[in-house]
Amino acid sequence: MAFTMTLLEEARALAPTLEELKAQLHRRPEMSFHEVNTTAKIRTLLEPLGVEFLDLGMETGVAALLRGGKSGPTVALRADIDAITLQEPEGPDSSEVEGVMHACGHDFHTTCLYGAAQLLAARREQLSGAVLLIFQPAEEVTQGAAAMLRHGLWEKAGGKPAAIFGLHNRPEVPCGQIAVLPGPIMAGKNNFTLTLYGKSGHGGSPHKCVDVIVPGAAIVNAAQTVVSRCTDPLDSLVCSVCSIHAGTPDNFAPDLLTMTGSLRAHSDAVLADASAKLESLARDIAAAYGCTADFVLEPQVPVTWNGPETTALAKQAAAELVGEENVVQPRPDMGSEDFAVLSQGIPSFFYWLGSGFPDQENPCWHNVHFRTDDDALPLGAALLARSAELALSHFSR
Repeated sequence: MAFTMTLLEEARALAPTLEELKAQLHRRPEMSFHEVNTTAKIRTLLEPLGVEFLDLGMETGVAALLRGGKSGPTVALRADIDAITLQEPEGPDSSEVEGVMHACGHDFHTTCLYGAAQLLAARREQLSGAVLLIFQPAEEVTQGAAAMLRHGLWEKAGGKPAAIFGLHNRPEVPCGQIAVLPGPIMAGKNNFTLTLYGKSGHGGSPHKCVDVIVPGAAIVNAAQTVVSRCTDPLDSLVCSVCSIHAGTPDNFAPDLLTMTGSLRAHSDAVLADASAKLESLARDIAAAYGCTADFVLEPQVPVTWNGPETTALAKQAAAELVGEENVVQPRPDMGSEDFAVLSQGIPSFFYWLGSGFPDQENPCWHNVHFRTDDDALPLGAALLARSAELALSHFSR
């Protein structure tokens, strides 16, 4: 316990540096795959720590190995670095980039991982193995993890790591608490695009047309039966139609409709089954109305799943840092995370770190008033660092 208290004390000593970095990143947010300045800043900060940068041939994102003084496995720590399209209200340290905002806290995550890198570098000689630091681009479009893997992340790191850990802020959890959930914590996601083809004509002669609007509306309504009538009520599933585009003049029956949306589930099997049922339903309804249909499914990310081995390590790390009374288990979320892409076939754990201001309203992710209690930054740094230490020791056996 004394060792981890020292670790947390060291992290708290970094608080001014971490808070300033977080503020700098927040003022200059960058969109997915355009995080050029953020990438340059991260590299500049990591260079004095004596890390080995991996050349992935990507314009954005950073991967670096921090080798310990003793031989052993490699454990990965991951943070995301991109922002979203949203206009932040003016205020102290608010975004200086028009229409772009860190409204999901990726600036917070980046800062926590940098803090962990500092803590681990300071105790490098005691580490049995290496820590792979992954600052991932393009999480918001759930494409960055896959891109890093395509560019040889694991191969250039010497193989898959023995384990991987990540964290995400959680506004609903007060600062000072850590959420440790076994099993599914965030949903797998498939996107879909449905295109209906009909026959255009005059709005006053519907019998001479094949109007795509009416079957489109029928499909929107029927899609929810995939959740309510085709899926076990005890299985989490969300089916969302997010856009519909069809027609322009008010006296024409259009012949083309495009609909987009997503399916999310806490089980990869449920997600696959629901996707197949939605496609079948959409095609059958289109045919019943005399339309033809194209249905394109775009798998995005699998379920973010915390395995038993890493969950035990996470519970230990969290309890050591904040006490068992502050290790909590809120309900899983139906949002999706491409941390799950990196964790395929690897023991993994994804924390929620309390970032809410106690006894205050804390706006949710992707809200223009989103904010984080940055008193949690040192705890996030210590949590990632301690997780790496425990994992290196555990997987060295």
